[in-house]
Amino acid sequence: MSRVPSWMPLVVGLLLASATGEAASEVKSPRKPYTRNVAIVLYEGVEVLDFSGPAEVFQAASGFGSVGQERAFKVYTVGRTKAPLISQHFIKVVPEYSIEDAPKPDIIVLPGGGTQVVLDDPEFMKWIAKAASESELALTVCTGAMTLGKAGLLDGLDATTYFRAIDSLRKMAPKARIHHGRRFVDSGRIVTTAGVSAGIDGSLHVIARLLGKRVADETAQYMEYKWTPEPYLLTEYSIFNPSVDDRGRAIQQAGIHAQEKNGKAAEAIYRELLKTQPGDASVWSQLGQLLAAMKEYDGAIDAYAHAVESKELSKELRVRALYNTACLYSLKTDNDRAIDYLGKAVDAGLKGNWALSDPDLENVREDPRFQKLATRFK
Repeated sequence: MSRVPSWMPLVVGLLLASATGEAASEVKSPRKPYTRNVAIVLYEGVEVLDFSGPAEVFQAASGFGSVGQERAFKVYTVGRTKAPLISQHFIKVVPEYSIEDAPKPDIIVLPGGGTQVVLDDPEFMKWIAKAASESELALTVCTGAMTLGKAGLLDGLDATTYFRAIDSLRKMAPKARIHHGRRFVDSGRIVTTAGVSAGIDGSLHVIARLLGKRVADETAQYMEYKWTPEPYLLTEYSIFNPSVDDRGRAIQQAGIHAQEKNGKAAEAIYRELLKTQPGDASVWSQLGQLLAAMKEYDGAIDAYAHAVESKELSKELRVRALYNTACLYSLKTDNDRAIDYLGKAVDAGLKGNWALSDPDLENVREDPRFQKLATRFK
């Protein structure tokens, strides 16, 4: 028989105390935004996997590490200008921002490749040095470490780079301790990685450091990437996201129970959390997803209905809740309501051909009303 973890009453007590003001301080400091800006730097000749690997990691982790409706990261690209550039001689890439209008990054990613283009550009180097100095964390991939080396930001630190560029980086940054044969080196605010695919390992390490190992594991699993941290690192990573409060940790614990197929324990946590914040649309959505997986369709429909009632529900979660409700009604062979909610999902912004092959909608797929809606979300 499933049971609620022994720590759950303590968490709920803390939440209730906070809700009634018993644990609140008289003066509240301004709330720091949860979402971190991640700037991926691009330039002519940048290595494809050097920038796309970390970009994939941070973008995927953005969802897995979200808190409520706040995503963990906002990932964007920055070039010297917004003009198209060529990566590795065959891929045209258009930066979203230039160094003139890019949002201030919390994390800056400096990939390798034809790095000399950047090193020979004083204005580009000035921007990189300033952004890396003021950011929470700078991550270099391959020869991207050269930019920080030239800027003097590796002085006194341990670092690494692509194995064929070790000697060059030692000359570029003589005051740094450059290591050969390391997948990545964490020196606090600066994380340097070896070549190409090593940027994925370094990025997953950053995710584990900032958001906990569980988020990093989910990200690696989603990417089907074999991530094997060194044993000593496993003692340093927290399991839960250290950037969240007790409520956030309870939500993560519920997620672990759900992953372990212990649905009743996960449901108990979600319902306790909803007692203290009954309008939490994100928790209602997660409860709906859980109950649907448990094939408790009526309960899932009710949970999604509570989520949709919230005016603060993001567009993404609203579309998902309406679409999932349509799927649930289809599974219950209530085709009229399934079509009705599918229409609401389309009105809310549903797009993508994947709905045409979703097995949950099999009961309504031949319905002329479905075919009519399909012309709108294709």
